[in-house]
Amino acid sequence: MRIGSISRQMENRQSQRIKNIGSEKKATAHGVGALERVFVKTGRIISLFYFACITLKRPVLVIKTVKQLIRLRRQTWGPKISKIYKVSGRYYANLYDPGWPSRSYNTSLKEELKRHAFPLKHTGNLNLVFFAITRKCPLRCEHCFEWDNLNKKETFSKEELIQVVDIYQKQGAVQFHFSGGEPMVRINDLVEVIRHARHKSECIVVTSGFNLTGINARRLKEAGCKGVVVSIDHYVPELHNAFRHHPQIFQQAITGVNAALAAGLVVSLSVCVTKTFLDGNHLMPYMKFAKELGVHFVQLLEPKAIGHYSGQDVLLEEHHIVQLESFFKKINNDNAFNAHPFVMYHGFHQRRIGCYAGSRSIYVDSAGDVHACPFCHTKSYNVGDIIRTKEKSVPVKENLCPRYGKIA
Repeated sequence: MRIGSISRQMENRQSQRIKNIGSEKKATAHGVGALERVFVKTGRIISLFYFACITLKRPVLVIKTVKQLIRLRRQTWGPKISKIYKVSGRYYANLYDPGWPSRSYNTSLKEELKRHAFPLKHTGNLNLVFFAITRKCPLRCEHCFEWDNLNKKETFSKEELIQVVDIYQKQGAVQFHFSGGEPMVRINDLVEVIRHARHKSECIVVTSGFNLTGINARRLKEAGCKGVVVSIDHYVPELHNAFRHHPQIFQQAITGVNAALAAGLVVSLSVCVTKTFLDGNHLMPYMKFAKELGVHFVQLLEPKAIGHYSGQDVLLEEHHIVQLESFFKKINNDNAFNAHPFVMYHGFHQRRIGCYAGSRSIYVDSAGDVHACPFCHTKSYNVGDIIRTKEKSVPVKENLCPRYGKIA
């Protein structure tokens, strides 16, 4: 059943449902207060100057590079970062920087300093790995970029998953976002992989909410997982279920969000903002829904003509981009929306300064093929071939985002 065939009456009924969501949850996200926010921002600036001094050593170079990084952060997330969340003793301003203070945060910061201070000599280590750990999935999502790989024989055993983590940790990866397929299908292996990776890297699980029960959320937390990204593509249950082709996935996602918040995890919603979604003026109602759920972040993802969307007319038009950019700046910078989750919209910085994919992050799909990112099928090698031939390292070659290119 296509989304367009769902009755508009369902959307009207959802306004009352949103009001009732908060009564089900055991925890909610609250940004830190003004005084604590000043403390965190000051502490992060001190960290930046401290590591700049011990890494770069030359005062003029230190000042120049620090200014570059501050400017880059503003170009990426907007001029005003007023929303900071404290979760399990660490502070988060977005989902793609490790929590502060932590060893992962410090390692990432030092790499960025060297990357900008010595652009010709130091291209920088890998920062983030999106790793699809399974080909199994109980859903049939409209936009699935792993469509051609799904529900075949698993590529990696648990031991091989750990070997892949080891390979990329040697390349400097300080964050792993574990996806699939549906990673919670392999909850036992996922827990062990996170337990292995946690000492050197921050771990996030990207899920539909399937099997994200209270027990499993606590298992993830105890293993060392720092957060989850739960994909919810509409605030109307019937529309989300239709988009995902699963009759109960909306309720499972809500249960998963509540369980993750109660377990003390950073929680983000991820939504594929289709033309239908934007033309229906669903952005602001979705943010109200996210606020009532009590999540920390909302990630807006543009549809791409890959996977299940291959060959379809799904790319957004110019007026959609304008709408998203205006919304991104409004929610994050207008004081009237301070109580709403922080919005992450990658298209904002991709169109201005380029894309991080390929240079700072890679995507290992469920077949083991390595791409610039989940939305750019730019295979450069297969990591499974490497671990099975006992190679010591992966190719140096970077496959960059074919649409936005590489960030300076």
